[in-house]
Amino acid sequence: MPTKRRSLRLSVEAKVLIPFLLLLGLLPGLAVAIVLDPSLRPLFDRYRPLIFVTVAGVVVSATVVWFFVRRLTRLLRQLRAMAETVGRGDFSRRIEDYSDDECGDLAEAFNWMTADLQRSRLGLEKAVESLADTRERLVQSEKLSSVGQFVAGVAHELNNPLAMVTGFSELLVEMKPDEKFRSHLEIIGKSAQRCHKIVKNLLSFSRIHRPERKMTLINNTVDEVVEFMAYDMKTSNIDVVTDLQTVLPPIIADQHQLQQVFVNILGNARQAVEGFRPDGRIILRTRAKDGFVRVEIQDNGPGITPENKRRIFDPFFTTKPVGKGTGLGLSLVCDIIREHSGTIDLASEVGLGATFIIELPICAESAPVAPAVARARNRRLRPAGTSGKVILVIDDEEWLLTLAREILGAIGHTVELAAEGEAALAALQKKDYDVIVCDWKMPRMNGVQFYERLVETKPHLTERVLFMSGEFIDASFQEFLARNEKACLPKPFPIEEFRDAVEKILMTSPGTS
Repeated sequence: MPTKRRSLRLSVEAKVLIPFLLLLGLLPGLAVAIVLDPSLRPLFDRYRPLIFVTVAGVVVSATVVWFFVRRLTRLLRQLRAMAETVGRGDFSRRIEDYSDDECGDLAEAFNWMTADLQRSRLGLEKAVESLADTRERLVQSEKLSSVGQFVAGVAHELNNPLAMVTGFSELLVEMKPDEKFRSHLEIIGKSAQRCHKIVKNLLSFSRIHRPERKMTLINNTVDEVVEFMAYDMKTSNIDVVTDLQTVLPPIIADQHQLQQVFVNILGNARQAVEGFRPDGRIILRTRAKDGFVRVEIQDNGPGITPENKRRIFDPFFTTKPVGKGTGLGLSLVCDIIREHSGTIDLASEVGLGATFIIELPICAESAPVAPAVARARNRRLRPAGTSGKVILVIDDEEWLLTLAREILGAIGHTVELAAEGEAALAALQKKDYDVIVCDWKMPRMNGVQFYERLVETKPHLTERVLFMSGEFIDASFQEFLARNEKACLPKPFPIEEFRDAVEKILMTSPGTS
C-alpha cells in the first residue's frame, strides 16, 4: 500500500501565482515606509503613475496567467478523475473534450489505454468462463472414466457366466428336446443375451473413447440409444416411437459422440415431458435429403419459450432447478454436431412440445447400405465345415473351457484345454495345434503376452490364433489386433458364431486344411 505524502500539497495554479502574490505583498511595505519616512513622499508622488501601472500590470498578468494555467490543468484534473475510475475497475469512461495539442495527445492516449483495458477485461472474463466450462467437462470426464473402470470389471465378471448360460442353453436346444423344454431354453438364452446387451451398452456409454470417425449408419446408433434408455422411458410413462428410413446412406462420424448427443437430448425430453403430462410421447425420425442425414427428436412436452430458445445452446444456461443441471449438456451437443460439420436447430411452441433437428453430411464415397441385407450376404459366403482337427482353448474360467470343448467336440474336433498361458506354452512344446483359442484377460499371463511368447517360440502358429474377451476392448488391444490382423470374439457369443470363427481359421491358415 503506498504511503501518504506528509509535505504541504500545492496546486499548479498556486505555484504559478505565488510570485505575483509576493510581488503584490511588497506594496503594503512600501506604504508603511512612506508613512514612517516623510522624505520618501516626494519620490512616491513623482513615480505614483508608474507604481499604479506596475501594480495593475501585475494584477492583470496574474489573472491572465491563472486563466491559462486553469485551462491547462483542467485536462490533468480530468485524467486524475478518470484514473480513479479505472482504479475502481470502470474502464468505460472516456475524455470527450480535449484540444488539438500535446495535452490532447495525452488525452487520446489515455482513451486508447482504457479501451485496451476494457477489451482485455472482456477477454479475461471470457477466458474465465471457458476455464470454468473446461473444468466442468473434466469433472464429467473423470466421473465417466471412474464409472467406466468400475463397469469394465463388472462386465468381465458378468460376461463369462453369461457366455456359459447362452452356450449351454444353445447346446441343449441342439439336442432337440421336447417343445416345452425347448421354449424354456430359448427364454433362458434370450434373457442372457438381453443381459449381455445391457452390459455392452453400459460399457459403450460410460467409457471414455478416443475420437474415431468412421463410416456410421445413423439408424444403428439411434436403435442402440433407444434400447439403452428403454427402461428409463418406460418407468416415466413415455412412449418412444421410431420412424426410421429403411435405407440410409452412411455418414462419417464418431459413433460414441453421437450416442452422447442422442442420450442428452432424449434425457432432457424425458424430464420435460414427465413433469408436464402423465403419458408422454417422443418420436425419433431419420431421413436422407439434399446430401444430409436428418434426425428429428420430437416430444409433446411443455415446449421452450422464445427467450430460452435463443440461449438454449449457450454454455451454463439451464432451465432446470438448482442441482438438477449444469447447463453444459446442450452446449456440448452443439459442439459435437459442429465438429461433424453438421447443424442443430430447435423448433418449439409453448405448450406444444419441442423438436430438435440435427443434420449431418452424407459420406460421398459410399452408396446406401441396408444392414440386414449385408449381414445375410456375409452369412451366405461362409465356407463349408471341416472336422477332425485338434484345437487348444486357453481360459481361466473352468466352465468356459468345458463349454468350448462341448461346442467344438460336437462337430468332430478334438479339444485340449489350458487354464493359463504357461500351461498352454508347455503343451505347445510337445505338439502343434490346428487352432489356438485364447482369452485376452487372464491372470499372470494375458493373451497379448501369450501371443508374444508364441512369436518367439513357434511363429508359424501365430496365424492360427483366435482371441476372445468378456471385457470392453480398449484402444491398445484394438491396435494390437489391427497390427497383427487378428480377430477377437466377444463373450457371450452364439455357438454358431464361435464355430464359424474357428472354421474361418481352419480354412485360411496354412497347414490346417
